[in-house]
Amino acid sequence: MHRFFVEPGVTADEQVTLEGSLAHQIARVLRLRPGEQITLLDGSGRECVVQLVEVTPRRVCGIVRQTRVSGGEPRLTLTLYQALVPRDKLEVAIQKGTEAGVSTFVPVSCARSVVPRGDVIDERRLERWRRIAREAAEQSRRGRIPHVGGPLPFADALSDAVSRGPVIVAWEAERRRSIRAALTHVLHHGPASGLSVFVGPEGGFSEAEMDQASARGALSASLGPRILRTETVGPIVAALALYEAGELEPSLDGSAPPGS
Repeated sequence: MHRFFVEPGVTADEQVTLEGSLAHQIARVLRLRPGEQITLLDGSGRECVVQLVEVTPRRVCGIVRQTRVSGGEPRLTLTLYQALVPRDKLEVAIQKGTEAGVSTFVPVSCARSVVPRGDVIDERRLERWRRIAREAAEQSRRGRIPHVGGPLPFADALSDAVSRGPVIVAWEAERRRSIRAALTHVLHHGPASGLSVFVGPEGGFSEAEMDQASARGALSASLGPRILRTETVGPIVAALALYEAGELEPSLDGSAPPGS
């Protein structure tokens, strides 16, 4: 069943009307027909099963047959502070991070960022990143679209993260604390409904940035003896955190896709 995010209020009544690009996608791209069903999500964590009754490229109408809580959202809120890197790499981090379960993405301008000045990121670039998160959320059966915020300087991002709760910094130079030890400390030694993860640019975090992070109580953690690409680290840490939190169990209501 195809899933689409819509604006709040679209599914407020029993009868649903979809227009514009979404109607065109349903009619022309997917070639759905009256009688078939789709799932609409309004970003609140609620989803509606809608049976199509009229399908044209300009207008699609349907009737809400079922409303339920979406099963795709983890209880652990993950925020990924991803250093600014070349465009294709950041897009991969957003797409795969969304699939893994990240709730919020914050691009970070670091000392070694390829794009050191966050003000070069215009609204068009942000809209593209948000569209990638939206499409990945639809594909991966998420109940909400992850938020993609504007870029922040490292110091501001660190302050923002600390205000949210525990912070882990993935650092290739860490020699004592593994990612497993860091996650165990954060998730099993006190209440933690949220976790912030920092991933550096291709050149890594500077010593000054790591000193700032340590002074603010962030835990640096190693992901092992292999060096991962920057766009790979965030999704991997997200998956490890959700595993450690018990969030990767199969769905009990049968909503998980085959192979989960």
